[in-house]
Amino acid sequence: MARALVLVNGLPGAGKSTLAPALAVELDALALSKDQIKEALADAVDPALAGALGGVAMAAVWSLAASHSGTVVVDSWWFRPRDLDHAREGIARTGARAAVEVWCEAPVEVVRARVAGRARHPVHGDGHRLATDWPRWAAEAAPLALTPVVRVDTGGPVEVAALGRTVRELLATASFQAR
Repeated sequence: MARALVLVNGLPGAGKSTLAPALAVELDALALSKDQIKEALADAVDPALAGALGGVAMAAVWSLAASHSGTVVVDSWWFRPRDLDHAREGIARTGARAAVEVWCEAPVEVVRARVAGRARHPVHGDGHRLATDWPRWAAEAAPLALTPVVRVDTGGPVEVAALGRTVRELLATASFQAR
């Protein structure tokens, strides 16, 4: 079971996938990315199954985190209205004694421009998501708040060492209770 869990959350394009690996190095932690697992699965299965891969990838992330005995940094977009219960169950499944959420935030127009301008694996359907889901996501994006939350401005460079100190301090005092 994971000793501690750090959830790196925020809108698509907020900088999670840039911040999470650097934070994992700072914390001497295992880094797990839902998107990387989802992309690997998409390359291995029939495209007709693409719609199921987000849930399958997240289940794999929680299983891998549960099998690690140290600190785990998990990078994913959890949309609170949709994912709160799934995240609560997943965190509990890891057996982590402490957990912290790092909420990546930047101006919505900056984040949207990042998404529109990046080239990613087609399994993500970024163009479709911008057209259909983005308005609601941008209006309702918020931390899960199942654990202590550290808000980080990812509109520019992040002081990862300082963030690491804050996260370590919170992990030393924060416990996770499935609520």
